[in-house]
This record gives sequence, C-alpha cells and structure tokens, in this order.
Amino acid sequence: MLDLLFGKANNRRVVPAQELLVFAAVVEAGSLSAAARRLGLSKAAVSDRLRRLEAALGARLLHRTTRRLSLTAAGEACHAHSQRMAAEAEAAMRAAGALHAEPRGTLRVAAPTTFAPLHIVPALPAFRARYQQVSVELSVATHAIDLVAEGFDLAIRIGRLPDSRLVARRLAVQRLVVCGAPGYLERRGAPATPGGLERHDALEFTPLGWRAAWHMTGPDGGSRRVAIRPALRSDAGEALLAAAIGGMGLAFLPNWMVAPALAAGALVQVLPAWSSRPVPIQAVHAGGRELAARTRLFLDHLALHLARAGWRQ
Repeated sequence: MLDLLFGKANNRRVVPAQELLVFAAVVEAGSLSAAARRLGLSKAAVSDRLRRLEAALGARLLHRTTRRLSLTAAGEACHAHSQRMAAEAEAAMRAAGALHAEPRGTLRVAAPTTFAPLHIVPALPAFRARYQQVSVELSVATHAIDLVAEGFDLAIRIGRLPDSRLVARRLAVQRLVVCGAPGYLERRGAPATPGGLERHDALEFTPLGWRAAWHMTGPDGGSRRVAIRPALRSDAGEALLAAAIGGMGLAFLPNWMVAPALAAGALVQVLPAWSSRPVPIQAVHAGGRELAARTRLFLDHLALHLARAGWRQ
C-alpha cells in the first residue's frame, strides 16, 4: 500500500496531502455532505477532491450508494495513513498555536548555589520583561532535586549525568582555571609553568579530594598532578573566590565562578593553557511531547544569555 500511496522509488507519485485529509474527514463523517459541512467546503468540492485522490492513486477508495459509503480494500489501507496524517496535522496546529500563545504560570528552576546568582539571576530581568505572565521560583537547594517528584520545570546540572529519563541540553562547559589578584601577582610574580605553583600560596577547594594537589590538563591534553602549598582550605568556593580577590593566594576555580571577577579586573588568569578536564553544564527537564511554553522559552533565553559569556567553552 505504501507503493500505492507514494509510488516506487523510480516512479514516485506525489499524493496531495489536502486530498488525504478530505478523505479522512469523509470516512469519519460518514458522508460527503457531513464532511463538507465540517470542512467548510461545498459537497461538489469534496467530491472533486476525492476523485482527484483516486486518480492520483490509481485506485477506487469508496463504494458510493445513495444511502451510505463503504471503503474498498484500497480505501481501508489508505484510511489508516490518512488518519495518522490528520492527527499529525492537528498536533502541528496545536504546537504552532503554542508558539504564539502568551506563556503564563510559575516557572520552577533549580540551580547550583553559586551558579544561580552569577548566571541564572542576571538572565531573569530580560525574560520577565518579555513574558510578564510568567513568575519564576528559583531554588538553590544543595540536595539532589528530583524534578518530577518535586515539580520542577528545569534544573541546571554541572557534570556528567547518570542515565535517566531526563532530557538534557548542553549550555556551556566548566573548566577550573588558575587565577590570582593583580596585587598578589605583583608581589609574588606569575608562575610560568605548573611546577612553579609549588612556590605560591594556594587556595584549596576540599570537596575535590585532591589533598594538597591540583589535577591539571595541558595544551596537549595530557594530565598532571601538581603539588600545592595551601594557605587556605575550604569547602566553599565563594570563600576561596573572596580570598583570591583579597590577594591571599592563587585559586583553581570554575571558569563560570571567576568570570565576573576576571571581567572586572579583580582577578587575572595565569597559566591559561592549563585547566582541569572539561565537564558539561546542562539544563535538564522531564521532556515529553509538549514541553510547556514557559520552560521552552526560558531554556532558549538562558542558552542565548550564556552564549554571550566569554567563559562558555
């Protein structure tokens, strides 16, 4: 039947989609007159389109009597395809309508504690100004959020995701970079090689578990464990950032965390060819065939906002 509908590869026939939709309406309505009323066409126009469809397919689709219509064998096969086409056409219309509908409701977003104020909140004013019927609830809870169970529309996750039913969209890449305050570098000088870090005061982020060392990746992609001399150890990245800006030592912190301080001149990156291995920063959502307009629009807005950031790759 597929050959009947669409032709063989070397003798392809084009079947007008509109005629198939009219055929589906006739079968569903049970008569040409009822289908014509439903479609807003004349009975003659419906009949003409059925004739054109049968001519294009080279097969009779309906047995017509004065009282009823019945499907031929070819008509039954064609009807199955025309029903699916009609359903997809209706879904397409709903989707297109959703694109132009004014999004509304509460958008619930979860993001890491430090990432949220630095890169989610700055994206919100422009989004809210454009979509005034959407309010935002932002959670920076430290526990692992179950989007579906806790009713969140979107979450920002840093690192590789375990297999799950969530749909992920990569927004940026995190790399740890070495940086220090201009005043500190004037006093102590900037290291020219990773080995030179051993002579500097270091600010160590303890959750990495590296124990007085930084694991770095060079321009050739090779890894190196570099011993450091911690002047401050902390489990809070914000504390290490403040200490680095204050001139206490060199920090090895995420690019997205130090980006505002680098842009303002409060920090200077050193050893730019050396960083940590990259990990993805992703937005995840529960997916589904019809993502809420507010979620889809905010995801696109956030992706564009982050794309303008110099640290993104």
